[in-house]
Amino acid sequence: MTKRERFLKAMKKEKVDELVWAPNFDYWLQVNRAEGTLPEKYRNLSRNDIVRAIGGYIWKRVQGYKVAMDKSVKETWRTEGDNSIHEYETPLGTIREVYCKTEGEYRAKALKEHFIKNLETLRIMKYVVEATHYEPDYQPVYKALEETGDDGIVLHQVFCVPFIKFAKTDAGYLNGYYLWMDYRDEVDSLINLYFQKFLEGYKVLADGPADVIATGDNMDGTMISPEIFKEYALPFYQEVKKITAARGKIFEGHWCGRTQNLLHLVPGCGLDVVEAIVTKPMADISLSEALDILNGEVVLQGGIPSVIVCKEGVDDKEFEKYIEDVILPLKGRRCFILGMSDNVPPNADFSRVEAVAGLIAR
Repeated sequence: MTKRERFLKAMKKEKVDELVWAPNFDYWLQVNRAEGTLPEKYRNLSRNDIVRAIGGYIWKRVQGYKVAMDKSVKETWRTEGDNSIHEYETPLGTIREVYCKTEGEYRAKALKEHFIKNLETLRIMKYVVEATHYEPDYQPVYKALEETGDDGIVLHQVFCVPFIKFAKTDAGYLNGYYLWMDYRDEVDSLINLYFQKFLEGYKVLADGPADVIATGDNMDGTMISPEIFKEYALPFYQEVKKITAARGKIFEGHWCGRTQNLLHLVPGCGLDVVEAIVTKPMADISLSEALDILNGEVVLQGGIPSVIVCKEGVDDKEFEKYIEDVILPLKGRRCFILGMSDNVPPNADFSRVEAVAGLIAR
């Protein structure tokens, strides 16, 4: 059985003969390659070849679509000092968001100004969304599949629950919740428009060659309550599931926040896999408890909290003890894929990531 075959069987809730280990170290690689701090032995290797070198399974993300805008909307990006400014100019007016540098030139930027500030900018954003269309762009997907070969799977991780798109990204949670309370009909009109547009995008992706279609929710139960999840996420997931299932695709959700208060709602929600589930010591739930809640109905991909691959989190002996005490007892358990929760940080001790394949082979 190839790694690709085993990975897909595991994602389809079938029992496999060895624990699939699919590390996500994209951010670590991006930062360390750009800053010149990548270990010498990896400097001429691709991401896929680093995964192969450490004995992992490839979990390769690729976009698979192009965004087309009506001519009435002009989109621009520009840099002013440490800020990156993103604007949409429309017949109704202009909206903008602003990102600023955080720890350095090549590290994640902070979104410090959001597109939606009031009812007027909400209406402009609705115009922008109405003017947005998604078109197939499958050539990068075929390339990714060829480069991955039998060593793993290729997925799309795009779009998100429309309420999250509005509340977190477009408006910012604080302002977003005030707007939602004060102008419920107008906010729901935008959310419903995102709902339809994202379904159109998922249809484009489902017609393509990738194995898995995933959301980019960054789901977090601190900001998304069970009530909001049931009202906004559940119907969306179920509609996306109809699209993915009809084309034989696996439907995965990116759940990298503290989601212990939402996990009981996952079985039956439409997701086949929840990826990057955060567990102790970064959340108030253990890995075995999370698996028990999912009850073999949904696959969990995760299990290694980001903090434990950093020296600031635990020492080497504590890291090995975590693998022995928490991960090894789960070998052979159906519906579990070992991965990161959610990413290997730039300052990680990468020797720990390298050691995982050997530790779980014991």
